[in-house]
Amino acid sequence: MGFPRLPSVLLIVLFSAAAGKGQAQLSKASIAAAQKYSAARSGIALIVREGGTTRFEKYYNGHRAEEPLHIYSGTKSFFGVLAVIAEDEGILRLDEYVAETLTEWRDDPRKSTITIRDLLNFTSGLETGFEEIYGRTDADKLTLAVGLDVTRERGASFVYGPSHLQVFCEVLRRKLAKRGTSYAAYLDRKLIRPLDITITRWRADNHGNVIPSAGMHMTGRDWIHFGEMVIQGGEWGGRRLVATEDIGKCFHGTPITPAFGVCFWLNSHRRDPQAREVDVEEFLDLEPMPEDWSHVCLSKAAPTDLVCSIGSNFQRLYMVPSMQLAVVHLGKRGNKFRDAEFLEILFQDARFGEETTSGDRKSKSLPKFLRIFQKRP
Repeated sequence: MGFPRLPSVLLIVLFSAAAGKGQAQLSKASIAAAQKYSAARSGIALIVREGGTTRFEKYYNGHRAEEPLHIYSGTKSFFGVLAVIAEDEGILRLDEYVAETLTEWRDDPRKSTITIRDLLNFTSGLETGFEEIYGRTDADKLTLAVGLDVTRERGASFVYGPSHLQVFCEVLRRKLAKRGTSYAAYLDRKLIRPLDITITRWRADNHGNVIPSAGMHMTGRDWIHFGEMVIQGGEWGGRRLVATEDIGKCFHGTPITPAFGVCFWLNSHRRDPQAREVDVEEFLDLEPMPEDWSHVCLSKAAPTDLVCSIGSNFQRLYMVPSMQLAVVHLGKRGNKFRDAEFLEILFQDARFGEETTSGDRKSKSLPKFLRIFQKRP
């Protein structure tokens, strides 16, 4: 099942227009207030980069700048970008059937219909795999994931868990073996080294397979390099790492889950009359885990083109291409931090062009190119 594609020129216009914005759009007061909110709610670091400049950087509650942290599911977005790079290089197609590579799936009536895009959107129908992937075992966890059952119809529900990316990396492993490399080495060559990121620790299984859903440890300063590459439309340090039209593929939600694209959380439905703010980390802790994510947004007060990498314990990378804004928030275990509250404070005085955040002011229409970029699925 394919999703609408956007003309490349529109994506280029979005990112190039954003790249030209030089003046600050977040106020000093709102950044300071957001940090105060964070510090009182299990936060330990806040870094704000806007227009290529560090507007704010502070470490608190015992955390140090040079101290790496487990970013948990913040790892996932790296693999979303890696997938579109692999498609551009002819290694795979997002809409190809997984069974073209995993031949053992060909005779399964459900598994044979799953595409690579379904895996990356978490709509494949596979069971979550939490116990199998995160539990202690000597098994090859890529192979183990391939054997998981499909418990729902493809595309009918959003099931958040590590199984999808494990299977995706098994597909990559088999395809890249023909080129004499591994998926971890491919990620390192295409993104990690070019972005000057140091992964201080990788969570991996006993066979050396790194865990793509939640494996990376790094500093906030390194993580924000990835965010700046995203908001610059695939460029970083004067070098193009990803085509703008390719990275834009990551920002399309699905009919069942408009708030999740290719391994990125999205805010594209914030202006929907039926929009409902959901705290992702809290929502995912519910028992049973919700499968209805219709009309979900991260924050009604934040820009529509906000995209986010979300990791447990309040690890966040917020990215707004139209503002050339990347924000890293780091946290520790707790239960008081809420994305919608934090983002409302951060953007309370912001000038981001599409509409004001105050109910007392008249809303402005979203620029045409941005409306198309965030077209609902």
